[in-house]
Amino acid sequence: MELNDIIKDNLLPFLPAKTLIKFLSVSKEWNQWIKSPLLAFQQSRHFTKLSGFFAQNQHQDPSFITLDSTSYGVPMPTLNFLPEPVDLLASSSGLLVCQGRDANEPIYICNPAIMEWTTLPPPLLYHGAGAGTVLAFDPSPRNIEQRYNLICAVPILGCGNGSELSFEVYNSRSRLWRVLGNTLIEMVEDLAIIGPGFYMKGVAYWLTNAGMVVAFDVERELHEVIPLDTPPSVCVSEGVLTEMGGELCYIGLRHLSGDRYEVMIHGGMALGLQRAVEMSVGEWGCCQIRILPGFDGETVMIVGEDCIYCYGISDGSLQRKIGVGYESASASKHLAYVNSLVELV
Repeated sequence: MELNDIIKDNLLPFLPAKTLIKFLSVSKEWNQWIKSPLLAFQQSRHFTKLSGFFAQNQHQDPSFITLDSTSYGVPMPTLNFLPEPVDLLASSSGLLVCQGRDANEPIYICNPAIMEWTTLPPPLLYHGAGAGTVLAFDPSPRNIEQRYNLICAVPILGCGNGSELSFEVYNSRSRLWRVLGNTLIEMVEDLAIIGPGFYMKGVAYWLTNAGMVVAFDVERELHEVIPLDTPPSVCVSEGVLTEMGGELCYIGLRHLSGDRYEVMIHGGMALGLQRAVEMSVGEWGCCQIRILPGFDGETVMIVGEDCIYCYGISDGSLQRKIGVGYESASASKHLAYVNSLVELV
């Protein structure tokens, strides 16, 4: 094989979307290959590195925080290629879920790297405040058609002294919504989902204001409740659900004193405290800080006033500092994003 063919066939699938789009002008052959559905499928499987975060404050346009401006990026960070202004709901493997702001509140699935989008049919339930959305998308050899599911946990109030949590699922193959018969009755008034949901290994997870985690198995369509064992001084909503060592974990943040904080990692079947790492936040300790999703197992990212700070969980040392705009840093919602060429079906 010639070097050009070796690079084209064996290297390109491991590169981010922004870099691949730059390579469209290399030759007609490369242009055709990069635009092919097969390369999009291969790239979505092989390139899984966290590329940045979509950030948004309520009723404002989204923005994009890149972890490497030369390699990761999107043409329109405000997502104004969509038909209307939108609110961010969920993300997974290069795809975003957004909700429009007009009277019908349509739901869109889009890939911001290639500005491709589709409108979903209206759901059967009203997904208002307190609902949570998870995009279940697995780029894998078993999913060459790039199919996905959208799982929505919808609180329904007025169930005696507690709240009912119903599950509604959208399947991209059938293009239909289904309200499942199994519901979760929790003896907590005004039960609500807090923060973005999390998806891994076929299971959707949500944090709730009741200090528990709701898990939903997408294939078997079964749910369970996992208690979250956190100290009273830890605000559950300021932590994130993520993956560590192939298992679900919760990472929280507790203020000790002055500029000293403690990163608390919960794991295991009961999501109990497994490790606590102390760190010093220096001169920016007076501002509001929060942990970002997208934990890679070694580095936890914390956003401050105008920077993202990357700390090693082995010793709490500062490893990297990334400057960001104040509006993006102070956003109420951050979604992890992977720069992918994945195509919608």
